[in-house]
Amino acid sequence: MDSNHPRTAPRRKKYVEPYDFKHPKLFSKEIMRTLRTLHEVFARNLSRVFSSALRTKVDVKLMQIDQLATSEFVRHIETPSAIYVLNVEELGGDMVMVMKPGFCIHLVEKQSGGRGQGLDEHRMLTTIEEKIMSRIMKNVNREIIAAWEPIMSFRISSFSYESKPENVHMISADPSIVAVFRVDLGEQSVELKISYPYSLLKESLNESVLQSGSHSRQAKLSEEQLKGYEQTLSMANIRVQPLLGTTTLTIGELMDLEEGDAIALNQKTDQPLEVRIHGVKKMMAYPGTRGNKKAVKIYQILEEINEQELL
Repeated sequence: MDSNHPRTAPRRKKYVEPYDFKHPKLFSKEIMRTLRTLHEVFARNLSRVFSSALRTKVDVKLMQIDQLATSEFVRHIETPSAIYVLNVEELGGDMVMVMKPGFCIHLVEKQSGGRGQGLDEHRMLTTIEEKIMSRIMKNVNREIIAAWEPIMSFRISSFSYESKPENVHMISADPSIVAVFRVDLGEQSVELKISYPYSLLKESLNESVLQSGSHSRQAKLSEEQLKGYEQTLSMANIRVQPLLGTTTLTIGELMDLEEGDAIALNQKTDQPLEVRIHGVKKMMAYPGTRGNKKAVKIYQILEEINEQELL
Protein backbone atom coordinates (compact mmCIF):
# COMPACT_ATOMS: atom_id res chain seq x y z
CA MET A 1 0.00 0.00 0.00
CA ASP A 2 1.26 3.46 -0.87
CA SER A 3 2.20 5.20 2.37
CA ASN A 4 1.48 8.59 0.76
CA HIS A 5 -2.08 7.61 0.00
CA PRO A 6 -4.40 9.33 2.53
CA ARG A 7 -6.42 7.05 4.75
CA THR A 8 -10.13 7.19 4.34
CA ALA A 9 -12.10 7.72 7.53
CA PRO A 10 -14.09 4.65 8.58
CA ARG A 11 -17.75 4.94 7.76
CA ARG A 12 -20.09 5.27 10.67
CA LYS A 13 -22.73 2.60 10.83
CA LYS A 14 -26.17 4.04 10.30
CA TYR A 15 -28.67 3.23 13.00
CA VAL A 16 -32.16 2.58 11.70
CA GLU A 17 -34.86 2.64 14.34
CA PRO A 18 -37.81 0.36 13.51
CA TYR A 19 -41.20 2.07 13.41
CA ASP A 20 -44.06 0.27 15.08
CA PHE A 21 -47.34 1.29 13.43
CA LYS A 22 -49.22 -0.09 16.45
CA HIS A 23 -47.42 2.46 18.66
CA PRO A 24 -47.37 5.67 16.58
CA LYS A 25 -45.09 8.43 17.89
CA LEU A 26 -47.21 11.49 17.24
CA PHE A 27 -45.93 13.76 20.00
CA SER A 28 -42.35 14.93 20.57
CA LYS A 29 -40.24 13.86 23.55
CA GLU A 30 -40.74 17.32 25.06
CA ILE A 31 -44.52 16.96 24.98
CA MET A 32 -44.34 13.41 26.37
CA ARG A 33 -42.18 14.67 29.27
CA THR A 34 -44.76 17.42 29.91
CA LEU A 35 -47.55 14.82 29.88
CA ARG A 36 -45.61 12.68 32.35
CA THR A 37 -45.13 15.63 34.73
CA LEU A 38 -48.81 16.55 34.41
CA HIS A 39 -49.96 13.02 35.25
CA GLU A 40 -47.55 12.71 38.17
CA VAL A 41 -49.31 15.74 39.68
CA PHE A 42 -52.67 14.13 38.90
CA ALA A 43 -51.53 10.88 40.60
CA ARG A 44 -50.72 12.75 43.83
CA ASN A 45 -54.11 14.48 43.79
CA LEU A 46 -55.85 11.19 43.02
CA SER A 47 -54.18 9.71 46.11
CA ARG A 48 -55.94 12.35 48.17
CA VAL A 49 -59.34 11.64 46.57
CA PHE A 50 -59.15 7.87 47.15
CA SER A 51 -57.69 8.29 50.65
CA SER A 52 -60.63 10.51 51.58
CA ALA A 53 -63.14 8.04 50.10
CA LEU A 54 -61.62 4.99 51.82
CA ARG A 55 -60.59 6.79 55.03
CA THR A 56 -57.15 5.20 54.82
CA LYS A 57 -53.85 5.98 53.12
CA VAL A 58 -53.86 5.27 49.38
CA ASP A 59 -50.83 5.81 47.17
CA VAL A 60 -51.35 6.40 43.43
CA LYS A 61 -48.28 6.27 41.19
CA LEU A 62 -47.90 6.91 37.47
CA MET A 63 -46.38 3.76 35.95
CA GLN A 64 -46.12 4.74 32.29
CA ILE A 65 -47.53 6.96 29.60
CA ASP A 66 -47.49 5.82 26.00
CA GLN A 67 -48.90 6.33 22.52
CA LEU A 68 -50.72 3.37 21.00
CA ALA A 69 -53.54 2.49 18.64
CA THR A 70 -57.02 2.88 20.12
CA SER A 71 -58.00 -0.58 18.89
CA GLU A 72 -55.16 -2.07 20.97
CA PHE A 73 -56.21 -0.10 24.04
CA VAL A 74 -59.82 -1.30 23.72
CA ARG A 75 -58.76 -4.89 23.06
CA HIS A 76 -57.00 -5.08 26.44
CA ILE A 77 -60.03 -3.89 28.44
CA GLU A 78 -61.52 -6.82 30.32
CA THR A 79 -65.27 -7.59 30.47
CA PRO A 80 -66.73 -6.48 32.79
CA SER A 81 -64.77 -3.36 33.72
CA ALA A 82 -65.67 -0.02 35.26
CA ILE A 83 -65.36 2.22 32.20
CA TYR A 84 -66.12 5.92 32.57
CA VAL A 85 -66.50 8.01 29.41
CA LEU A 86 -65.80 11.69 30.14
CA ASN A 87 -67.20 14.13 27.59
CA VAL A 88 -65.20 17.32 26.92
CA GLU A 89 -67.25 19.70 24.76
CA GLU A 90 -64.47 22.28 24.30
CA LEU A 91 -62.23 19.67 22.67
CA GLY A 92 -65.02 17.83 20.88
CA GLY A 93 -64.31 14.34 22.18
CA ASP A 94 -64.21 11.90 25.08
CA MET A 95 -61.64 10.80 27.62
CA VAL A 96 -61.92 7.24 28.91
CA MET A 97 -61.02 6.01 32.41
CA VAL A 98 -60.85 2.28 33.10
CA MET A 99 -60.84 0.71 36.57
CA LYS A 100 -61.28 -2.77 38.01
CA PRO A 101 -64.92 -3.32 39.10
CA GLY A 102 -63.66 -4.88 42.35
CA PHE A 103 -61.93 -1.62 43.26
CA CYS A 104 -65.12 0.38 42.61
CA ILE A 105 -67.17 -2.05 44.71
CA HIS A 106 -64.57 -1.72 47.48
CA LEU A 107 -64.93 2.10 47.30
CA VAL A 108 -68.72 1.87 47.45
CA GLU A 109 -68.70 -0.46 50.46
CA LYS A 110 -66.35 1.83 52.39
CA GLN A 111 -68.44 4.89 51.43
CA SER A 112 -71.53 3.09 52.73
CA GLY A 113 -69.95 2.34 56.10
CA GLY A 114 -68.99 -1.26 55.34
CA ARG A 115 -65.68 -2.92 56.04
CA GLY A 116 -64.83 -3.31 52.37
CA GLN A 117 -63.90 -6.78 51.21
CA GLY A 118 -61.16 -7.68 48.71
CA LEU A 119 -60.71 -6.26 45.22
CA ASP A 120 -61.35 -9.51 43.35
CA GLU A 121 -65.11 -9.18 42.83
CA HIS A 122 -65.71 -9.33 39.09
CA ARG A 123 -69.19 -8.11 38.12
CA MET A 124 -71.11 -5.12 36.81
CA LEU A 125 -71.99 -2.32 39.21
CA THR A 126 -75.58 -2.12 40.40
CA THR A 127 -77.63 1.05 39.88
CA ILE A 128 -77.08 2.11 43.51
CA GLU A 129 -73.36 1.43 43.26
CA GLU A 130 -73.22 3.52 40.08
CA LYS A 131 -74.81 6.49 41.89
CA ILE A 132 -72.37 6.27 44.79
CA MET A 133 -69.41 5.97 42.39
CA SER A 134 -70.65 9.01 40.46
CA ARG A 135 -70.01 11.16 43.56
CA ILE A 136 -66.42 9.93 43.71
CA MET A 137 -66.00 10.40 39.95
CA LYS A 138 -67.02 14.07 40.25
CA ASN A 139 -64.02 14.57 42.54
CA VAL A 140 -61.79 12.65 40.13
CA ASN A 141 -63.00 14.83 37.24
CA ARG A 142 -62.15 17.98 39.17
CA GLU A 143 -58.59 16.72 39.66
CA ILE A 144 -58.25 15.91 35.94
CA ILE A 145 -59.28 19.48 35.07
CA ALA A 146 -56.93 20.94 37.71
CA ALA A 147 -53.98 18.86 36.46
CA TRP A 148 -54.49 20.03 32.86
CA GLU A 149 -55.14 23.67 33.79
CA PRO A 150 -51.49 24.85 33.26
CA ILE A 151 -51.67 23.51 29.68
CA MET A 152 -55.27 24.12 28.63
CA SER A 153 -58.64 24.89 30.16
CA PHE A 154 -61.70 22.71 29.65
CA ARG A 155 -64.59 21.23 31.60
CA ILE A 156 -66.03 17.73 31.69
CA SER A 157 -69.63 18.40 30.73
CA SER A 158 -70.88 14.88 31.47
CA PHE A 159 -69.71 11.33 32.09
CA SER A 160 -71.27 7.90 31.77
CA TYR A 161 -70.59 4.39 33.08
CA GLU A 162 -70.15 1.32 30.88
CA SER A 163 -69.16 -2.23 31.79
CA LYS A 164 -68.38 -3.60 28.33
CA PRO A 165 -65.70 -2.14 26.03
CA GLU A 166 -67.81 -2.82 22.93
CA ASN A 167 -70.34 -0.26 24.23
CA VAL A 168 -67.72 2.49 24.19
CA HIS A 169 -67.79 4.23 20.83
CA MET A 170 -64.18 5.03 20.01
CA ILE A 171 -62.65 5.53 16.57
CA SER A 172 -60.37 2.50 16.29
CA ALA A 173 -58.18 4.17 13.64
CA ASP A 174 -57.47 7.11 15.96
CA PRO A 175 -54.27 6.73 18.05
CA SER A 176 -54.47 7.31 21.81
CA ILE A 177 -52.33 8.65 24.62
CA VAL A 178 -52.70 6.19 27.52
CA ALA A 179 -51.58 6.89 31.11
CA VAL A 180 -51.31 3.85 33.39
CA PHE A 181 -51.45 4.26 37.19
CA ARG A 182 -51.01 1.85 40.08
CA VAL A 183 -53.35 2.36 43.04
CA ASP A 184 -51.64 0.93 46.13
CA LEU A 185 -53.90 0.15 49.11
CA GLY A 186 -51.20 -1.40 51.25
CA GLU A 187 -51.51 -5.16 50.91
CA GLN A 188 -53.30 -4.92 47.55
CA SER A 189 -52.95 -2.81 44.42
CA VAL A 190 -54.95 -2.29 41.24
CA GLU A 191 -54.36 -0.67 37.87
CA LEU A 192 -56.14 2.41 36.56
CA LYS A 193 -55.90 3.78 33.01
CA ILE A 194 -56.85 7.02 31.29
CA SER A 195 -57.00 7.29 27.50
CA TYR A 196 -57.01 10.48 25.42
CA PRO A 197 -57.73 10.12 21.68
CA TYR A 198 -55.16 11.92 19.55
CA SER A 199 -57.92 13.89 17.81
CA LEU A 200 -58.91 15.26 21.22
CA LEU A 201 -55.49 16.75 21.88
CA LYS A 202 -53.91 17.46 18.50
CA GLU A 203 -55.30 21.00 18.18
CA SER A 204 -54.47 21.99 21.75
CA LEU A 205 -51.40 20.02 22.74
CA ASN A 206 -48.53 20.94 20.45
CA GLU A 207 -45.19 22.68 20.65
CA SER A 208 -46.58 26.20 20.18
CA VAL A 209 -49.21 25.75 22.89
CA LEU A 210 -46.64 24.44 25.36
CA GLN A 211 -44.26 27.29 24.64
CA SER A 212 -46.95 29.98 24.75
CA GLY A 213 -48.29 28.43 27.94
CA SER A 214 -44.93 28.66 29.65
CA HIS A 215 -44.46 32.23 28.38
CA SER A 216 -47.87 33.32 29.61
CA ARG A 217 -47.14 31.95 33.07
CA GLN A 218 -43.86 33.84 33.15
CA ALA A 219 -45.58 37.08 32.04
CA LYS A 220 -47.92 36.89 35.02
CA LEU A 221 -44.99 37.20 37.45
CA SER A 222 -44.30 40.69 38.73
CA GLU A 223 -40.81 42.23 38.48
CA GLU A 224 -40.38 41.77 42.24
CA GLN A 225 -41.28 38.06 41.98
CA LEU A 226 -38.84 37.53 39.10
CA LYS A 227 -36.04 39.17 41.10
CA GLY A 228 -36.91 36.94 44.03
CA TYR A 229 -36.65 33.81 41.87
CA GLU A 230 -33.34 35.01 40.38
CA GLN A 231 -31.92 35.66 43.84
CA THR A 232 -33.03 32.24 45.08
CA LEU A 233 -31.52 30.50 42.05
CA SER A 234 -28.27 32.46 42.33
CA MET A 235 -27.78 31.08 45.86
CA ALA A 236 -28.60 27.47 44.92
CA ASN A 237 -25.78 24.97 45.55
CA ILE A 238 -24.48 23.19 42.43
CA ARG A 239 -22.20 20.14 42.59
CA VAL A 240 -19.12 20.75 40.41
CA GLN A 241 -16.86 17.71 39.84
CA PRO A 242 -13.53 17.95 37.98
CA LEU A 243 -12.73 14.38 36.88
CA LEU A 244 -9.02 13.62 37.31
CA GLY A 245 -9.31 10.49 35.20
CA THR A 246 -10.73 7.00 34.96
CA THR A 247 -9.42 3.48 34.65
CA THR A 248 -10.68 -0.10 34.65
CA LEU A 249 -9.45 -2.82 37.01
CA THR A 250 -10.39 -6.45 37.34
CA ILE A 251 -11.55 -7.79 40.69
CA GLY A 252 -8.29 -9.71 40.93
CA GLU A 253 -6.21 -6.56 40.36
CA LEU A 254 -8.29 -4.66 42.90
CA MET A 255 -7.76 -7.35 45.55
CA ASP A 256 -3.99 -7.35 44.92
CA LEU A 257 -3.62 -3.61 45.56
CA GLU A 258 -1.41 -2.67 48.49
CA GLU A 259 -0.54 0.57 50.23
CA GLY A 260 1.83 2.59 48.07
CA ASP A 261 0.71 1.10 44.73
CA ALA A 262 0.06 3.55 41.90
CA ILE A 263 -2.99 3.30 39.63
CA ALA A 264 -2.49 4.60 36.11
CA LEU A 265 -5.42 6.68 34.80
CA ASN A 266 -6.56 7.02 31.21
CA GLN A 267 -6.21 10.79 31.49
CA LYS A 268 -3.10 12.27 29.84
CA THR A 269 -1.25 14.96 31.81
CA ASP A 270 -1.23 17.39 28.87
CA GLN A 271 -4.97 17.09 28.18
CA PRO A 272 -7.76 19.12 29.89
CA LEU A 273 -9.91 17.50 32.54
CA GLU A 274 -13.61 16.80 32.19
CA VAL A 275 -15.76 18.94 34.52
CA ARG A 276 -19.22 17.66 35.43
CA ILE A 277 -22.16 19.66 36.77
CA HIS A 278 -24.42 17.31 38.77
CA GLY A 279 -22.97 14.36 36.87
CA VAL A 280 -23.36 15.93 33.37
CA LYS A 281 -20.24 16.86 31.37
CA LYS A 282 -20.37 20.63 30.86
CA MET A 283 -16.79 21.98 30.73
CA MET A 284 -13.15 21.17 30.09
CA ALA A 285 -10.46 22.56 32.41
CA TYR A 286 -6.76 22.35 33.33
CA PRO A 287 -5.69 21.52 36.91
CA GLY A 288 -3.70 23.96 39.03
CA THR A 289 -3.69 25.78 42.35
CA ARG A 290 -5.02 29.04 43.66
CA GLY A 291 -3.54 30.21 46.92
CA ASN A 292 -3.07 27.09 49.00
CA LYS A 293 -5.96 25.22 47.40
CA LYS A 294 -6.20 22.95 44.38
CA ALA A 295 -8.20 24.47 41.50
CA VAL A 296 -9.08 24.07 37.83
CA LYS A 297 -8.98 26.72 35.11
CA ILE A 298 -11.91 26.57 32.69
CA TYR A 299 -10.65 25.92 29.17
CA GLN A 300 -13.89 25.22 27.27
CA ILE A 301 -17.64 25.34 27.96
CA LEU A 302 -19.51 22.62 26.13
CA GLU A 303 -22.64 23.95 24.46
CA GLU A 304 -24.13 20.73 23.11
CA ILE A 305 -25.15 18.09 25.59
CA ASN A 306 -26.26 14.65 24.53
CA GLU A 307 -29.95 14.27 25.44
CA GLN A 308 -29.26 10.82 26.94
CA GLU A 309 -26.87 12.41 29.48
CA LEU A 310 -29.70 14.51 30.85
CA LEU A 311 -32.04 11.55 31.43
